[in-house]
Amino acid sequence: KVKVSVVSSKGGQRDHAVAQSHGAMADTPEPQRANAAALQGESQLAAAGAGGPRRRRGPMEVQEVVDELAQEAKRTTLLERVEEQLKGKSRFSRLLFVFSIPDDRKVHAQIDEDFETWREKEERRPEELTGLLVYTALGAAHFLEGPSELLFGALKYFEALSTDPTALAGCASPTAGDANQRQALIGPMRILHFSEFRGVRASLRWTSMLHGGKMMGGQPITIEESNCAEFAFKVYHKILVMCAKATEGLLKDMPVRPDHDPDGDDESGLAPEAIVDMASLQRAYKRIADMLPSVDEIMLLLNKGAADFFFTYPEFEKVFIAPFHMVLHSELLWPMAPALAY
Repeated sequence: KVKVSVVSSKGGQRDHAVAQSHGAMADTPEPQRANAAALQGESQLAAAGAGGPRRRRGPMEVQEVVDELAQEAKRTTLLERVEEQLKGKSRFSRLLFVFSIPDDRKVHAQIDEDFETWREKEERRPEELTGLLVYTALGAAHFLEGPSELLFGALKYFEALSTDPTALAGCASPTAGDANQRQALIGPMRILHFSEFRGVRASLRWTSMLHGGKMMGGQPITIEESNCAEFAFKVYHKILVMCAKATEGLLKDMPVRPDHDPDGDDESGLAPEAIVDMASLQRAYKRIADMLPSVDEIMLLLNKGAADFFFTYPEFEKVFIAPFHMVLHSELLWPMAPALAY
């Protein structure tokens, strides 16, 4: 045991506590004394640190709060969505127009032959322009499918036939004596329907056929502004369904190549096995000729009373083909015009 004196001062109290601790450690085993000494040293260091001067802390870093609504995000536009849907996919346009033509098989054959020659020169790949030309006794309806540029070129070609009697390659140039006596091969065109971004072709290739029906007459029908679209769409719908029906029948009977992908199309949109000869295609159309619009329905659109409700070629060219000039309202409002003009 260690004898300890009691002192009233602060230093005496500290010595008394140290003496008690040394006395307690003397009675404890060696490992416990080592642990106690270590703990005592840590307590003394903590006490010394508490009694010493405090260190000044530096300025605290302020955490920046980011508002998600205040951040500028990329906006998705409608044009980008449309481009994404059309990327890598074939799209076609459709066109339907009518014109008057004399009932002359030689003229029909000459138009078919010359139009085939024009297509071979203008097409970038075989059968890029497809459709059906239906001849009647006094008029014709022409349905076309393909790129818009080719459709516009075909319209321009037939417009030349309606204005220039020597537009066909096989026609000889008129002499000065009979230039005024010769008439155009076809009458003025009337464009009934034009649509773009169609995803499926209804026709396999271009061909022509002669309508076997005749005009039935009966009670005359008047075309007005309220029903002109209905009559035009009826002719367009019947020819479109007929072409799709003929295509379906031909593809059903045709053999498929071993390397053909059923879900794949070539660049023109036609399936690789959809290559048929002209005779087979015309036979397919003749088998379903009853699906054609009647001669009365076609000739109704060529009446004089319907001329005010459908596009002529100059009108169509001005709206869809020719470049246009557009002035925005913002350009008219700013900069402001002076109050007075001297």
